[in-house]
Amino acid sequence: MKTPPGVAPSRLYVLDGLRLVAALLVVGFHLTVFGDAWGGPDGAALPTLSLYTQFGWLGVYLFFLISGFVICMSAEGRGLGQFAAARIIRLYPAYWFGVLATTAVLTLWPVIREPQRPGDVLTNLTMFNDLMGVDAVDSVYWTLAHELRFYLLFGLFVLVRGYTPRRVLLFAAGWLIASLFAYHSIPMLTDLLVPRSAALFVGGMALFLIYRHGSDIYLWGLVGASWLVALQMIGTVNPYAPSRTLLSSTQISMVEAVIVTLFYLVMAVVATRRLTVSWRWLTTAGALTYPLYLLHEYIGWVMIHYLHPALPAWLTGLTVVVILLVASWLVNRFVEKPLSGWMKRRFAAARNSAYLRTSLTDRPSGPRPASSTPAEEPAPAPAPAPAMAAAGPVPAMRTPSSIDGPTMALPQITVGSTD
Repeated sequence: MKTPPGVAPSRLYVLDGLRLVAALLVVGFHLTVFGDAWGGPDGAALPTLSLYTQFGWLGVYLFFLISGFVICMSAEGRGLGQFAAARIIRLYPAYWFGVLATTAVLTLWPVIREPQRPGDVLTNLTMFNDLMGVDAVDSVYWTLAHELRFYLLFGLFVLVRGYTPRRVLLFAAGWLIASLFAYHSIPMLTDLLVPRSAALFVGGMALFLIYRHGSDIYLWGLVGASWLVALQMIGTVNPYAPSRTLLSSTQISMVEAVIVTLFYLVMAVVATRRLTVSWRWLTTAGALTYPLYLLHEYIGWVMIHYLHPALPAWLTGLTVVVILLVASWLVNRFVEKPLSGWMKRRFAAARNSAYLRTSLTDRPSGPRPASSTPAEEPAPAPAPAPAMAAAGPVPAMRTPSSIDGPTMALPQITVGSTD
């Protein structure tokens, strides 16, 4: 059953499912293709499986596509401060645990990687370590740096003046174009505009506008442009591949292009409301994806290193994935939820504090009163209503369109814990 544009279902379970698919693709790639933990060449431990999982690294780009969609969803009806608080609450609790847990495991069992120095670990806790030239505790955390740049640009160019679909469209198109100039001509901006990932975020934003406001040539044109740029940018990446592969480099590139195209097609089906599911268990599955992503690589490799000598390769891999899924549920249940709830209350209390509720222009310009509790000022008298005859004819009200006007009051959508 299709839902008309502008009327949102209470939950998009399908995005929770897609996030789980993306996470499992990345986990499969890191745990089966890299040979470090297995003590052999890349992909040699599970040669048949690695022929397929070698493309799992593309799951990161499905994450980015979903992120562009979901961030627009969560930004509707919010100001910059609320948006920033929501992103901090969403990202940091599990991330802090992931940094500390990975460091602890590598300190106790430094068989795959050496742990970072204590000062570098503390820097990692800020999530801005790449800006300070400090390596990440786990190499997969590079995606979080790209996410943070997306949030920064989105906040500065969309939310500072207030969210509207038109501003989202202009920002998305401008970012895509600017990222191409930065990639080829302005290297100094490359780190800020992340051209290899920008197209996926842009595609997700355009698809959300289609989902929320309906199709038009501008939005589909932006989706098509982002898809073409994404194909080009992903083609510049040289990922790890199994030591024995049946595919040539050209064939590998073709498969990558097909997979990325499939991601866009699936998200387009979601955006046009032709794919909806009501499986409530996907909410829990989607909530596991972020902790799973944060914990799986180095900790998974350490487990493989010790389990592989005692178990067949397939059972080792399966056991590690199950342990990581259970650990992810525990992190979500006992770390993310309690700490996120505490942070929400603290941010809400801060928003209600006097210095944030009262702008500088609302404060009296004269000297402060001696009393610690300033007297209440009388409310200004209401201005007299102008006579209708003097005001002239009342202009006809203009109904804002889906793109060039402010967002209309619409029901909110929740997608797992992404908000």
